[in-house]
Amino acid sequence: LYCPPVAEATAAIGRHAITQILNKSKELGIQVLYGDTDSLFLKNPSKEQISELTLWTEKRLKMGIDVEKVYRYAVFSSRKKNYLGILKDGTVDVKGLTGKKRHIPSIIKNAFNEMKERLAQVKNPAEFEEAKKDISKIVYDCYITIKRRRWENINELAFHVVLGEDLHRYTKTTPQHVKAARILQKQGFEIKAGDLISFIKVTREPRVKPVEVTTKNEVDIDKYVAYLKSTFEQVLDALGLSFDEIIGLTKLERFWS
Repeated sequence: LYCPPVAEATAAIGRHAITQILNKSKELGIQVLYGDTDSLFLKNPSKEQISELTLWTEKRLKMGIDVEKVYRYAVFSSRKKNYLGILKDGTVDVKGLTGKKRHIPSIIKNAFNEMKERLAQVKNPAEFEEAKKDISKIVYDCYITIKRRRWENINELAFHVVLGEDLHRYTKTTPQHVKAARILQKQGFEIKAGDLISFIKVTREPRVKPVEVTTKNEVDIDKYVAYLKSTFEQVLDALGLSFDEIIGLTKLERFWS
């Protein structure tokens, strides 16, 4: 049974605990980079500082805290719960960023993964600046491939979503993958719940088509450029880069768009 006061009290206690730990961290001389619902990101704390903070939390707040991950460095988006961290072994840990979601088109996902791999190679500030140049090129090349319709296979632009129910059950709303599935059904394909529907965003109604029956000239380029932007700008703003500047838009063009 949902009880709003209990939920609000739980959240309030959590905020109070995190705030107390944050203040204690600063008191111990630890720089706090970022705070989340149940975690803090601390910059280069010593073992002694971590030990003292842990003991203080157990004694004062009656709760335990642990070091969950140690990043070589981390990149924080301006959005909440969005960050990318590089672990000591070079593994890239992505939290809440669009680029890691499974259903996005491979043309964008591959570029995002290439950016992650480039960031994983960084070991010092000088290398970080070089990586920023390479990442700008990765984004620009992907943009040009989409803008000028240079993809090798239209499947690279497909969104992939599993059909949760049989088509006749979708009565109140019609998601994009359902629209695409109905087009396939009308063309004689057998469609059932559990099928993976691959669709392309197109310029004409119903704005989507199954990848099997879509031609290159039907693709809605503007939609894919917008999706490319929303995928990358979460990281680009943390890197001090601008998507619009990378692709060459002037300030006037950005204003009108």
